[in-house]
Amino acid sequence: MKWLAAMAICLLAAWPSWADQDCAACHVEAALQFSDTAMAKAALSDDFTKEWGLSGKSPDCLSCHAPSKKAGIGCIDCHGIGAHPYARLSVPEVCARCHDAPGESTVRSHRVSLARRQGLNCLSCHLKSPKESHAFVGATDSRILKNAAKLHLALRREADKQMLVVAVRPQTGHALPGGTTGRSVWLTVKGMDLNKSVRWMETKRFGWLVAADGRWEDATLAPDIGVSLDLADPGRKGAVQVEAELIYRFRPGSLEEPDSRQVTISRASMPLWP
Repeated sequence: MKWLAAMAICLLAAWPSWADQDCAACHVEAALQFSDTAMAKAALSDDFTKEWGLSGKSPDCLSCHAPSKKAGIGCIDCHGIGAHPYARLSVPEVCARCHDAPGESTVRSHRVSLARRQGLNCLSCHLKSPKESHAFVGATDSRILKNAAKLHLALRREADKQMLVVAVRPQTGHALPGGTTGRSVWLTVKGMDLNKSVRWMETKRFGWLVAADGRWEDATLAPDIGVSLDLADPGRKGAVQVEAELIYRFRPGSLEEPDSRQVTISRASMPLWP
């Protein structure tokens, strides 16, 4: 049995470097599950590298995207290096280390959400299944964005003017979109004529912004509350129908810039009566 004792001594002596290998030697299934997540490649994604470049490649960004100087998040970045076995991590507190970073309020907004009051936490939605304990999913998984928000349209009169009311109601357990400046949700509202031609269009972006002085500005959709917008004279220029879309985008930039992965998460339309 001397060889077992020698192996144990070697393993204990090499513990920090072994931990840096994401504990995969023993936790094979968990490591495989996690390796397929966006978190495991958080510093390598095209979205991050573009946004990071636009921000001047600030090293502060890497404190969350590559805290151990890897391709992304590693086991020890959440679990730390300490006595084994580790205690179960406290959620959402451990998630807040990065998901309440500058330019993100995901956990803060979750704390005041209806989902939190119903006893739901991050893992309630962001695990593929309870059995897949490290298979985290986010907005890049189509199931997460399904029914993330709803659009509602209505008409009302204000004095002698017709007004279009556009209501956006998030159904997520936190602000929409989660993430930092690169991700956004765009509302597009179009006035259409009888030939289905666009007579006018208005857009609005929801998400984080960086002001000219470098300050972060939160323009996300608050959970459960959302926003209502009033658009005057929707029947202008011969429009007889209104069509609205809510579009989730992953790439930084304007709505005109291509994003092959953008997802329409809600649509609504209604006729404009005289």
